[in-house]
Amino acid sequence: MIISVLLLILLLVVVPLFVGLIPGYFIRSPRRSLPTIYICGFLSCMALFQIVCVPVVLTKPHEFSLVVVIYSCVLAALSIVGITLAVVERKLNGNRYAEVYKLDRVVSKDEIVMWILAILVIFIQMVMAFVTQCFDGDDAYYVVQSLLTVETDTMYSIKPYTGLSTSLDLRHALATMPMWVAYLSRISGMHPTIISHSCLGVVLIPLLYMIYYQCGRLLFRKDIRRLPIFLIFVSILYVFGNVSIYTNETFMMTRTWQGKAILANICILAVTWLVLEIYDYENEGKEMRIGYWVTLTVTNVVAAMCSTSSIFLIGLLIGIVGAVMTVHKKDVQVALRLLVTCVPLLIYAGIFLMV
Repeated sequence: MIISVLLLILLLVVVPLFVGLIPGYFIRSPRRSLPTIYICGFLSCMALFQIVCVPVVLTKPHEFSLVVVIYSCVLAALSIVGITLAVVERKLNGNRYAEVYKLDRVVSKDEIVMWILAILVIFIQMVMAFVTQCFDGDDAYYVVQSLLTVETDTMYSIKPYTGLSTSLDLRHALATMPMWVAYLSRISGMHPTIISHSCLGVVLIPLLYMIYYQCGRLLFRKDIRRLPIFLIFVSILYVFGNVSIYTNETFMMTRTWQGKAILANICILAVTWLVLEIYDYENEGKEMRIGYWVTLTVTNVVAAMCSTSSIFLIGLLIGIVGAVMTVHKKDVQVALRLLVTCVPLLIYAGIFLMV
């Protein structure tokens, strides 16, 4: 069990940090922080799984082991690249990562208390996600699909409800979130149900608040002391947001392991953060930051990995942002760049219609 936990920490924490050093290399201080690197890395790792898994699902659905081998090699290679870039940059420019955490102001006791409360509320949510169980009818498909993949080495070839062989269900096969859970289970040796119901919440909930932190940093940059209060307010919404089975809060806290929960809470929020960063740079007349543009494209791939509804949800969101920025700046170039980031969604839609 200890080895399984360590392997999960390696896959869900350490490797994303190493991979995140690649897009982080193209994001300059003070924007580049540890949360930024981790968010970019985690999203990149999930997008890579989608890119590796979908072709195998469509051509060789009975060889999940091939996905495991290819994806593991890709993660190892990109981790080495990320570490190499960080070492090279340190030698050339010094420790620029440390510059991010230099404070140019005095932090009051009230602000420290607010930060402690914010971290405490988030930690409580992580603990509750780990020790409590929320059963959902969709587990009969998604969790069982992951289990079948681990035990039979097939992908979407067995119907979870009956255990009988079935033809490829394209609606679910192109959204490979259950296969990602199966990959984590195959590498760590931990049961897919334990990973889904207990482990992923401990990772995805902090990731969610890291993205909220990035959004708050931009929204409250004129008075950064309000940032912990903003996180506490968001936490209260999530803790008491179970007013319906259809709210984002309910999905995040009770179906954390399902693709639609990640799409509604992490992907859409990540797109919001990234377009805020892009707008901020464009509005200040600074040069384009390729790290954010690449991460936005990567986020669209992750959205496709989560649900087929991402085709119009994410595309519509980015389209509205592009239209607003075009009118505001009277320049269509930003909208065209945003359109390019939606190419993965268009490819995903094309595969869905043609196959």
